[in-house]
This record gives sequence, C-alpha cells and structure tokens, in this order.
Amino acid sequence: MKCSIKSEEIATSVASDGFSTRSLNESDAPALSALLTRQSIGYRRYFTPFAFDEATVAGVLARAREDVFGGFYRGGELIGFFMLRGWDEGYDVPALGVLIDEKYRGYQAYKLMALTVELGKSICRQRGVRRIMYKAHTDNTPARSARRLGFTQTGVDERTGFRVFHLDLDDL
Repeated sequence: MKCSIKSEEIATSVASDGFSTRSLNESDAPALSALLTRQSIGYRRYFTPFAFDEATVAGVLARAREDVFGGFYRGGELIGFFMLRGWDEGYDVPALGVLIDEKYRGYQAYKLMALTVELGKSICRQRGVRRIMYKAHTDNTPARSARRLGFTQTGVDERTGFRVFHLDLDDL
C-alpha cells in the first residue's frame, strides 16, 4: 500500500505553514530535551528511545555517526523530532522514531509524520537500504497511521509487546 499523500504536496504544505527541517547535532540538545520533556506524560508514554534529560540527549546526538536525527521547526522553535537509528549499533534496517509536539496533534502531526517517512525513504535509498522498521504500542493513536503511510505489520516485539511494522522500499 502506497502513501496517499505525495511528497511534493507534503513539502509544499509544510513549507507554506512556515515549517522547516534540518539535522540535529549536540548543540541542539537543550532544545530537543525541552521539546521532549514539555510533552504530557500521557502523550509521550509510548515514546521511550532514551532518557530526555539534556545530558543524555547531548550524548545521543554526539555519538551519532550513521544514525540520523532531525528536527521540524516552526518560527525557529523545535516542534518535532525524528530519527532513523540502529545503524550505529550495526543493524542493517533502521528504526524510525517520531515525536511531534502535542499542540500539533491531528492532521498537522500526520503531515509531519508523512514527511518524515518520505525523508526516511530518501535517506535509505541513498544508502542502499531497502527497508525501514517502525515499532508502536497497540494504544498509540498516531501509530495507527503507519498502514496509511505504507507500513505493514510484520510481528510483535516479544520484549515490549509493541507491534513491529516494516516499509519495504522495493515495493514503492
């Protein structure tokens, strides 16, 4: 199943709303930590890639070599975060992670998630990677969009109980 929104439409729509995106590095740790910690516990309860304190975030960003960390900005404020990671640990298939500021819930968050998937596909294709993984808790409402964005559920993580989805780039 292909994403029903074209990447050009996403980019145009997002740009017309004053959004931009760029890579994150260690100097972005204060802003990223603030973004992650200002979300309500209920909203971020299923997003637990690492601790959100500034020191931990700085360390994660500083150690990234092959992993990708990016941010969405509106008016200079970091309002979303995405990552493709696992490459630094030796995995061939990266895991996609996304958190969009709670105040942008709904369609705006879906557009940014769709843009994240398009960016992820582009990065993976450039690197010769043919698959992206995404894990989601069964109660994670935004993750229900995974199928609309082209992901197929391929299993369940026995350790966490999260659903495991894959996006095969050869199928697109």
